[in-house]
Parts: sequence; structure tokens; C-alpha cells
Amino acid sequence: MPVVPPARWPGPAVAVDQLDAAERCETLLQDTLDAVRPAPVWQGAAPGAGARLPLPGPDSDVLWYVTRGRDILTIVSAVRRRALVDAVERHWRQRGWTITSLNACQDRPGVAAVTLDGYRLALRFGELGEAGLTADSPGVARSERLPPLQGAGGRGPAPLPHVCCPYWSAMV
Repeated sequence: MPVVPPARWPGPAVAVDQLDAAERCETLLQDTLDAVRPAPVWQGAAPGAGARLPLPGPDSDVLWYVTRGRDILTIVSAVRRRALVDAVERHWRQRGWTITSLNACQDRPGVAAVTLDGYRLALRFGELGEAGLTADSPGVARSERLPPLQGAGGRGPAPLPHVCCPYWSAMV
């Protein structure tokens, strides 16, 4: 599948601020996880927020963003990882979102998409079987209402999965 070039972030006329964007990210993540059956066990990942550099030009303002994520704690065996990616991809396509990348590697498959309103989602597997689902906002207005974030606001390493599931953890 060809990779779709990234969309340009919307201009500063966007009425959404970082807090609204964070709530939208949380909704997108929960909607995605609700579509997966059986439901995997997860925990919230470290949130992120920051500024994007302005686009070149005299009318460009700094745009802000937020990132939210879920670490999948359910052990997803190598033979089931593709099924999880397929379920998420199918759900995103049903929502009308554009799939921007698809990794068909058996050990570390993944999928990424962009929503109609510019939010970017990704499901990725790490080297040791850890899985993470992330949602990034498009450029939004800065929010004074956004609570302070711990650390630098970046995503640290995902915890290793440790919850067994008869379906996702199966070796066949």
C-alpha cells in the first residue's frame, strides 16, 4: 500500500485548543480499543504536548499539539499480532479514515491513519512484543487549561506486556 504524504496542519484559525484536542485524542483511542474483541488490557501512556514550528510565511503562527497513548498490557503472540493490526485497520477504514502506512512484518506489524479532522493514530509493536496505540492532534491553539505534564512530555518506552489472554496470547 502506498504511503500517503502527511497532510499540512490546519492554520491558526482552528477553534480547538490543546485541552479539547486532548479530549478528542482520548475519545479516538477509546473508540479504537472498544472495536477490538476480545478487548486487550491497557494502561494510559505518558501524555505529550508541545509546539510545532510555524510554516514559512508572514502569516504563520506557532501551532500547538497534544499526544495521548495507550500501552497494551495483554501479551499478543507473534502469530496474533497481524490479527490485532487487521482489526484496528478495519475499524479505522470503516470510520472513513485514511490509512497512511501499513507494516505487514509478522513480528512487528503496525498501522497508521489520519482522521477526517486531522488527528493521526498509530498502532505499533516493539522489538519485545510491546504494543502501543497513539493519537496525535493536528495544530491547535495553545491552552492555559492544559494541566502540566510530567517530564519532557515525550513518550517513554512502553512497558512489557504481562497479561495473558486465551485468544491474543495463543501461540497457534
